[in-house]
Amino acid sequence: MLPPVNLSIHRCPSCRLSRSLCVCQVAPKLNLATRIEVIMHMGEWPRGSNTGHLVQLTLANAGIRLQGLQHQPVTGEDLLAAPGSLLALFPGCGAKTLTPEFVAGLPKPCTLLVPDGNWGQTKSMMRRLPLLKAAIPVALPGPTLNVNRPRRNIFADRMSTFEAIAQAIGCLESAEAETALLTFFTTFAAQFMKMRGRAAVPLDPEP
Repeated sequence: MLPPVNLSIHRCPSCRLSRSLCVCQVAPKLNLATRIEVIMHMGEWPRGSNTGHLVQLTLANAGIRLQGLQHQPVTGEDLLAAPGSLLALFPGCGAKTLTPEFVAGLPKPCTLLVPDGNWGQTKSMMRRLPLLKAAIPVALPGPTLNVNRPRRNIFADRMSTFEAIAQAIGCLESAEAETALLTFFTTFAAQFMKMRGRAAVPLDPEP
């Protein structure tokens, strides 16, 4: 069970935005064959700028497992025993570029593991967690959105966790599913910027 997040009564507990800016009503409710499991560093769970938590709002077949909780190690026997391909979304480590052509040769259904944290945290999780070590590492070509993200990154080829999940689903499932998720993320990012009092630059996903 995930620990509660200490939010103000003025914040939505699902999208974590101010209630006046809540995006829950426009969130897609996708029921996909691909299973998504976010392996999130515990330090990310309470952070307002984290986007990995949005999988629970938008994807029926998605879950979050926290790494670093005392006496609650991340386990994955259920995922290792499941039929289909086990993939870990992480660049480097000999990762294969995730493309529709690559996906076509994989046993289905796929389970996509998404390490969520800063670079050092995710690299450590990939090295230490048996569940991630057992998965095929895959990477994405790069971001497709031009939008102010909740968290700034000095690397042009990096994107938010939810953004990366959406793009991966475009390869694993369909372009329509990716567009629905990225459209939602664009709205979320714009509302997040309003909440923080910064100008937003929401743009539609590029074709």
